[in-house]
Amino acid sequence: MEQQRCYAAGQSPLWSSNDVTQQGSRPLWSSNDVTQQGSRPKTKLAIKGVKLKISLISAVSENGVIGSGPDIPWSVKGEQLLFKALTYNQWLLVGRKTFDSMGVLPNRKYAVVSKNGISSSNENVLVFPSIENALKELSKVTDHVYVSGGGQIYNSLIEKADIIHLSTVHVEVEGDIKFPIMPENFNLVFEQFFMSNINYTYQIWKKG
Repeated sequence: MEQQRCYAAGQSPLWSSNDVTQQGSRPLWSSNDVTQQGSRPKTKLAIKGVKLKISLISAVSENGVIGSGPDIPWSVKGEQLLFKALTYNQWLLVGRKTFDSMGVLPNRKYAVVSKNGISSSNENVLVFPSIENALKELSKVTDHVYVSGGGQIYNSLIEKADIIHLSTVHVEVEGDIKFPIMPENFNLVFEQFFMSNINYTYQIWKKG
């Protein structure tokens, strides 16, 4: 039986239910549940009549830190490939500071939440004054959005998420922004350990 593989965007799925995983990995669902591009969780969100599938995606240190000011306090080879593969051709919901730090990645569309607005002529960037407004408008153009930070956005939407993609970077760092506590009604359904310059574990949590 072959080892589990990880592919870049546009190739085969990140995993297969027939694969044997790497160290510590635990595939607990079929490859039909989540795919590399355009994952489709079955549960739908309802906020003021809006139905939208929400996936959170983040990397976090062992002590819960996701950022130090506008910066990510680590550089892990390969970890960003997971983010790029999952969010390819998808909508990203982000706060202004996260958007400023991330910039505009190709083959993605952005819903930026900013009370003060931002200046962007990019047709793939939409700006909204609130999370609720962003979700309402996004529901008109898509059925799935990836929430990519920052801390306030995660805190506001973690209880309403359907899927959480979480990469735990095996290091402890100082930082002022932390990922919220995982809700009790989420179950770990996939886990894979990666060896890199800083080792990390990729997990998928599903509301159930």
